[in-house]
This record gives sequence, C-alpha cells and structure tokens, in this order.
Amino acid sequence: MDKDRQILKKYSSQAMFVAIIVSVIFIAFGFKSVGKGFLLASIFSVINFGLIAFLNPFILGRTRFKTGSFAFLSITIRYALLAIPLVVSLKNDSLNFYAAAAGLFTVQFIIIFNQLVINRIPSIRKV
Repeated sequence: MDKDRQILKKYSSQAMFVAIIVSVIFIAFGFKSVGKGFLLASIFSVINFGLIAFLNPFILGRTRFKTGSFAFLSITIRYALLAIPLVVSLKNDSLNFYAAAAGLFTVQFIIIFNQLVINRIPSIRKV
C-alpha cells in the first residue's frame, strides 16, 4: 500500500505543479478566465485520481455482482465529480469552459509524460 501512496503523491503533486504554472502563465498574459478554468478543473482531476486510488481496494475480494455494482457506483460518482467544473464554467463567465475541459486531463497528461519522456531518459530516471 505504501507504493500506491507514493505513486498517488507523485502524480498528484506533479499535476498540481503543472496546473499552477500553466494557470499563472495564462493569467500573466491576460487570459484570466483560461487560467482559472484550467486550475479549477485540474484540482478536480487530482481529486478524481485520489478517489480511484482510494476506492479500488474495496473492489477486490467481492462477488461478481458486488464488484460490478460498486464499480458502477464509483464511476457514477467520479463522473459527477468531473462534471462539476464543467457546469461551473458554463454558468460562470469568469471561467473558460474549454480550459476547464483541458484541465480535466492534467493527471492523465502527467502520467503519459512520465511514461513516455521521463522514464526513457537515463539521467532523469531514478534507479
């Protein structure tokens, strides 16, 4: 379980770091609504990733029906969570909808970036 927490912490902190940097850059160049929308959705993306890590152990060792039911409930809750920044950005003019939609993929981008770039460079990869 310790390894899972390390991975969760690594990807979550990297995603928040990237989200803050991207948001600050957009705000500095005068695109305040884009920066705020991206940051809001990135926060929800990290929360979603944490929920995945938290809820996955509950699925193991159950009957097929309970596993399927719990998985469906988990997906429904996580989709509802991911819909919040999109709905808020649609209702609020100070948040950009497209930036919020892009911000939902921050954790996925970080995971792919780590696997395709960081892990392929020997001087950066931890042994």
